[in-house]
Amino acid sequence: MDDKFLRDRIRDNEVDVPESLLPENISKKLDAGADNTKKQGVKTLSRNIRGFALAAAAVIVVAAGASMVSRLSPKNTSGSNEDMYEYEKMLETTDEETTGVTAGMEMTIYDELYEKLIGRNYIDNGYYILNDSGITGSEETGAGHYDSAVNENVRNDITTDTDSGSDSKDFSKNNDQEEGVSEGNIFITDGKYLYVMKKPDDVYVGTRSVSICAVDGGALDESSRIQLDKLVGYEYVDYNTMYVDGNVLVITGDAYSRYTYEPECISFGMFYDISDKEAPKYINMVTQSGYYESSRITDGVLYMISHYTPDYSCSEGEYESYIPMYDGMLAGEHNIYCPEYVSDRSYTVIGSVDLKNPMSYKDTEAVVLSSDNMYVSGNAIYFLSYQPYMWYGYEILDDAQDDERQDDEGRTDAADTDNQSSQKEKSRLMKFSIENGNIEYAGETEVCGSVDSQFSFSEYNGYIRIVTTTYDYTYYEPSCGLYIFDSDLKLVGSIEDIANGETVKSSRFLGNMAYFVTFRNTDPLFVVDMSDPADPVIVDELKLPGFSEYLHPYGEGKMFGLGYEADESSGRVSNVKMSMFDISDPYDISEENRLQLEAYYSGALYEHRAILVNAERNLIGFVTEENIIETDKTGANLVGRLAQVYRLYSYDENEGFVQLIECVLDVYSYDYPRAVYIGDYLYIFDGVESIYIYELNDYSLIGATEL
Repeated sequence: MDDKFLRDRIRDNEVDVPESLLPENISKKLDAGADNTKKQGVKTLSRNIRGFALAAAAVIVVAAGASMVSRLSPKNTSGSNEDMYEYEKMLETTDEETTGVTAGMEMTIYDELYEKLIGRNYIDNGYYILNDSGITGSEETGAGHYDSAVNENVRNDITTDTDSGSDSKDFSKNNDQEEGVSEGNIFITDGKYLYVMKKPDDVYVGTRSVSICAVDGGALDESSRIQLDKLVGYEYVDYNTMYVDGNVLVITGDAYSRYTYEPECISFGMFYDISDKEAPKYINMVTQSGYYESSRITDGVLYMISHYTPDYSCSEGEYESYIPMYDGMLAGEHNIYCPEYVSDRSYTVIGSVDLKNPMSYKDTEAVVLSSDNMYVSGNAIYFLSYQPYMWYGYEILDDAQDDERQDDEGRTDAADTDNQSSQKEKSRLMKFSIENGNIEYAGETEVCGSVDSQFSFSEYNGYIRIVTTTYDYTYYEPSCGLYIFDSDLKLVGSIEDIANGETVKSSRFLGNMAYFVTFRNTDPLFVVDMSDPADPVIVDELKLPGFSEYLHPYGEGKMFGLGYEADESSGRVSNVKMSMFDISDPYDISEENRLQLEAYYSGALYEHRAILVNAERNLIGFVTEENIIETDKTGANLVGRLAQVYRLYSYDENEGFVQLIECVLDVYSYDYPRAVYIGDYLYIFDGVESIYIYELNDYSLIGATEL
């Protein structure tokens, strides 16, 4: 790639290029880089050269990628088209390739990835790859092909000050696991407005929308509505969740088509300026490869995580078929990490966006890892990936070793191993540090077992604590364990073989104390003191019928549990139950009260953002599912139906759980109804289109508003 080639592409696409990325300056950087890296070896040098070249290519491709960006542009019915997409005005639609790859460029790392993931080195049974070294990026940071610096000054007038909400602090917050780490929701309030994502049953035809409703006592007034249409070029679109961060509305989701390869699926983050609630303005949308997994906002930065599976039928050199992409451009080589041993050929794709400048990604990182669960603290993202080869007696070999030591399926004889722990299932724990939008690989280790949910993790005082369920394939039964790692993921302390024959159902960490529930026939609630990370100690164990699927602290010295009742002798699960535990003395905990409901299921057990728990207001709310009998529309006949019922409770130490509201919803939502309160009013969103409004002073129904 010479200077003339770069100049011609820049001239043809009329792109403004930063002075530092002009061809002549790139040449100077390459020369300087060569002098500085001679002592570091050829591999490092080649990566630095490619990094400079690809940064320049990214500038060119911004124009080349206009067709992809523009065809993904959604419709905003609230603002003018001129204000929708300022970034799009910079781009010229073209039919050129959008991969960001210049013909003839040497792509050593990409080619290595092809060999590792798709080519000759992959073992068909899917358990391991012969590999003599991991593919790791350089210590450089940035977006590689995707040069975020190109657009850093396009829009910088967005504020994230939270001055749009109510002066009153008496309104419900999102039920986030960690303070300061927002998880998004479909129903949010800032104390003055309700933000409602309508999610009707037919979610794939562009019928979803976001309503911004002004709240005045028990009255609602829809200030504006943002129509969330289909994305051009995709048959299906799922708008997953949203955030309100000051004057920025963020909507995340994914889009795909029925008859396309999985690699063509994209996840997106969509940004609106809501300074004027009556006229939201579309700002921009970023996209990355793969199905949407999750996202978080912390310190004004959106972190979006997706799962990307390559096209295994692609040929070598078809980079866009097996390399993740950001905004239609390939992830930079120094932004891809491949562990030494791989049991799954898919990627976890991470992208960060500064909400003060949502015109581009701030940083990107992709890792060859299929994450089964994740946890985000204020300064790190942790992924846990189940690794079959770590427990099934596999012996990892490099290319130089003789694979005659293994049978046809790549297994060693389990009976020949003296290491009993090798027969326990294990997972890979991987850490990425995050700070001000910068993402950096921070290490990995392995841990016995797998986790129940994100609440099985907790970071505290520089330690990451994990509660797991482990299956021992020597004895074919589960057990539970607690593991404590330092900031470098070195094992500091652990307790293993807890509750043999049982599995972890729920966990909660409060400071130096860990509470977790296991289950087989009864509900043991374990309490672990981790004051000394090197020597965690089980200080109490409470056995009860049934189990709690979700635990939540409830004021001073109490823990709320929501789960199922079960027969103590058979373990057969029955109805939903609530429990209130007295944990004022961790060494002597007790179940203070319990209430078994008529409901047989609650989706809130598996979606904590649909649970309202506030000890200060003494409110506990969630949805249940149950069979009800009611009159038909004529009022003459009784009919039965499966209904979702939103229930609101208070708690009294003497009376136990006291039901305040029982709201039978007219429709069924797979996204689980949820509620918020503002002052003395409760707003229940049915998950589809209606909001039920209750007075909290007397718990009377004021009415229902259909959006």
